[in-house]
Amino acid sequence: MKKILLGIILSIMVFGLIACAQTEEPTETDSENYDIFRLLIEAEDLSGMSNQTKTVIRTPGSLNLPTEYQGVQILYSSRNKDIIDDNGVVTQPNECWIESRDQQGIAKEEFENLNDNWPIVIDVTMTYQGQVRTAKLLFVVAPAEGYTCNKYLG
Repeated sequence: MKKILLGIILSIMVFGLIACAQTEEPTETDSENYDIFRLLIEAEDLSGMSNQTKTVIRTPGSLNLPTEYQGVQILYSSRNKDIIDDNGVVTQPNECWIESRDQQGIAKEEFENLNDNWPIVIDVTMTYQGQVRTAKLLFVVAPAEGYTCNKYLG
């Protein structure tokens, strides 16, 4: 009987100690990390150039990509530097990306200009106080006026 009573008392004491344990309050470091993360997210939104990524770019020139935002350093690396370089300067290509033809190479009106535009991915790296965040941007660039394409022969 004493063992059962002792077991019950110990269980109550352990439960009481666990129930009274305090959770840790967020530290100043946690708050700083959150602020840095929020700032990196804002920089990512800014670098996203939402007005450019949702349209077809039809003129050459600079995209005016930001390189700094409230202390966040922003670097760009294009996967096709001939069309958009790392500084965001667009050079329209003199050919189409994939000619829109049927499998026999016959032009069909319904396929016209379907895949002439070039999809260009740019990798973005944002750095602030040792923390790094990465993102990808997708731009669509139209070929230069008067371009010629070879027939797709599939």
